[in-house]
Amino acid sequence: MSSVVRSWSAWFVASCCLLLQFAIQIQPAAMIPSLEADFSLDAEALGILTSGYFVTYLVCQMPVGWLLDRHGPRLVLTLSMAITFIGMSWFAFSGSFASATTARVFLGVCGAPAFAAAALVAARWFPTRRFALMLGLTEAFTLIGGLLVALVLPPLDLRFGRFGSSTVFCLVALVLGTLCWIIIRDRPTRSFSHSAQEPSNSWSGAADSISATLAQPRLWFAALHGGLFFAIVGAFGGLWGGPFLRARLDVSFEEATRLLSVLFLSGAIGAPILGLIATRVRWRGSILIVASVGCAVFSSLLILAELPRSAVMSLLFGLGFFTAGFALDLAYVRDLVTERMQGFALGTANLILGIVAGPLMLMLIAESLERTGLEGTVTASNASIEQIRSSLVWFVGGLILTVPLGLLLVWMMRTVRADTR
Repeated sequence: MSSVVRSWSAWFVASCCLLLQFAIQIQPAAMIPSLEADFSLDAEALGILTSGYFVTYLVCQMPVGWLLDRHGPRLVLTLSMAITFIGMSWFAFSGSFASATTARVFLGVCGAPAFAAAALVAARWFPTRRFALMLGLTEAFTLIGGLLVALVLPPLDLRFGRFGSSTVFCLVALVLGTLCWIIIRDRPTRSFSHSAQEPSNSWSGAADSISATLAQPRLWFAALHGGLFFAIVGAFGGLWGGPFLRARLDVSFEEATRLLSVLFLSGAIGAPILGLIATRVRWRGSILIVASVGCAVFSSLLILAELPRSAVMSLLFGLGFFTAGFALDLAYVRDLVTERMQGFALGTANLILGIVAGPLMLMLIAESLERTGLEGTVTASNASIEQIRSSLVWFVGGLILTVPLGLLLVWMMRTVRADTR
């Protein structure tokens, strides 16, 4: 197998693992009616069930990054897919809220290596100047997973319940685990980066140890900024977008979930486009600011303005298109460390990013929605548009915050230059 085919094959399999992980992550968003019926969930309990996945997923990011640096993506991804089969089987047969939540917590461990492994494969198998593009393409795979969940899972869940969708995920995990072991190799024979004794980019301050990586303030800012971006798919697309569209457009939940697929479709289109433009490193900061402003404007109009259905769908498309801005934040993270610390740095950034986009944003929205239920229990299925809109102010505020944070990040990164060879 030629090196080019090997590179793209390894990236493709790793990205498919990420696709599966994201589909499992947002699985509850497509099953809200059946989950509420099975376990009598209110909005807060649904938030707990959904965010339970994120708890262990995030806790495992630093250890997983270390394991990837030491043992490589081949072994780690293969084991990840094997235990995903066990976790999905557990969730499928859960008979109580506690069991289902515990299964989701376990699935967080299973999915923890997916993103860092896919990013590490891209970093090792492709030239540095293409890293932002490869992250954009990888993000497109993630959003395709969201698109498939939005289109396929609701009818599957309606007919077969949790068992049907979980069985599909189990089978996919087995196939991907086998492909990971057969196709993925930990690194190419000829590295596209410098040797392990040299920095992997031209910036002399690149971190070469765990302590130096954690001491990088730029890494924390980039990850925080990326987390606010990723809340678009993690919190809005992953849970609250469906209830919002149901109430805003007065449609059924199944129809709202199908309409939400526009967010994932536009993201899958925008991610490689933004990544391609950002391959010119001098343009990365400008693209990041444009994406920040775009998300702030589109989210504000989408959530707060009274607009016709066509305008709502157009804003949803625009919001999804710019969500891939978080990949540019991670390209900055990759520039801050040497080759041997890439897995740990990306895992650490994904930890911070995930906390912001996952448990923090999900629970802020859920708690805010709960407080609106003065006359009874509020659920994602019965909340009014006024109630959902008031709770999504946290989401809108976070995206508005990306603008000043983005300007600050670009200023902080002005001394860092990636190796564009």
